[in-house]
Amino acid sequence: MTAQPAAVVDEIAHPDEVSRAHHELRRAIMHGELRAGDPLSQVALARKLGVSRGPLREALRILQREGFVQQESQHRARVTTFSDEDLDELYAMRIGLEALAIGIAVPRMSEEHLERIDRLLVEMEETARTGDVEQWECPHAKFHRALVHPSGPRMERELALLSDHATRYRLAFVTWNPFEWQAGTSEQHRKIADAVKARDPDAAAQTLAAHLGRTALVVLSIASPTFEPVRVRRALSTVCNR
Repeated sequence: MTAQPAAVVDEIAHPDEVSRAHHELRRAIMHGELRAGDPLSQVALARKLGVSRGPLREALRILQREGFVQQESQHRARVTTFSDEDLDELYAMRIGLEALAIGIAVPRMSEEHLERIDRLLVEMEETARTGDVEQWECPHAKFHRALVHPSGPRMERELALLSDHATRYRLAFVTWNPFEWQAGTSEQHRKIADAVKARDPDAAAQTLAAHLGRTALVVLSIASPTFEPVRVRRALSTVCNR
C-alpha cells in the first residue's frame, strides 16, 4: 500500500471531530451564540473547538447543506441571515409536512408511544418553571418529534431540520421566558396530544397545524410586524379548511 503524503493525511477529517464540531457549531447558531450574519473564522473556530482545520471545514460544509451557514467563497463563510420570506416559507413547509406526517403516524402509534407523549408533556411543564430556555426546548423538541415518529424516516429527518430552523427564529425573536411561552402553548400541546390519543388523524393534523400557525404568526409579528405571511396563511387554509 502506498503511503499518503503527510499533507493529505492532515486534511483527512476524523469522524468524531467532525461530529463534535458540527454539533457544537449547530447548537451555537441555533441558540444565538453565533448570531445571524456573523463571519466564521476557520482559524478562530478551530482553536476554540480544539479541532484541526480539516474536521472544521467538513462540519461547515454539513452546516451549509443544512442551511445554517452561507459560504461566500472558498475560505469565507458566515451564519445564515434571517429574512421574513424565509421564515414564512419555513413555517408553511413545516405546517404542511408536519400535518401530513402526524396524520400518517397516529394510526401506527402504540400505547407505549402514547405514554411517551404524555411523559414529554409533563416534562415540558416541569422544565418551564425553571426559567431555563435550553432545558425546556429539549422535551419540547422531543414532543414534536414523537408526534410524527411513525410517519417514515425521510419525513422525520426533514421535519427535524425544519423544526431546528424554526427554533432558531423563535429563540432569536421571542423574548418571553420558557414559563410564559409554555403557559401560552400548553393548552395547544394538550389538544394535539388528546387528538392523537383519540386516534383521530384529521383532528390531530388540524390541531397541530393551528398550533404551528399561531407560533409562526407570533414570531412574524415580532420580527416584522408589517409583513404579510402569505405562505403560512395558505398552508393553514389547505390543512384546516379541507
